[in-house]
Amino acid sequence: MCLALYIGAGKGLPHIAHPDYSQSIVSSPGWPREAHRFHTEGLKENQEAVRAHFSVPSILFAGSYEGCSCGFNYGREYPESEDEEDHLLAARESVAELVRYVRENQVKQLYACWFDDEALPNESTRTVTIDDRLRLK
Repeated sequence: MCLALYIGAGKGLPHIAHPDYSQSIVSSPGWPREAHRFHTEGLKENQEAVRAHFSVPSILFAGSYEGCSCGFNYGREYPESEDEEDHLLAARESVAELVRYVRENQVKQLYACWFDDEALPNESTRTVTIDDRLRLK
């Protein structure tokens, strides 16, 4: 199961396209060095329920180098079992791109859940600054 990160702002957010990788690239030894680090996309029909968790009108899905949002958490939740240098570098770069995007586009809210859990109630809420996010390990 994959993590889904949604971002919201009071104004329209720019879309950053995600390349359509072939399976051969994803399973190649060069992966994830070749992966695009960050992308955004509009909500799909099955993701629309996530709007209930936001108080701002513009909401997008944010993806990491892995395509889903799991890469934003790689090396953080289970650092002892995640020691592949290429993945750690890709994850760090994905987080850096997310932070840059949040700052540049005045993102006000983030919401994370497992895919297909968008309609479930919040389990917890936390207020952080962008600088706090950089320190989370």
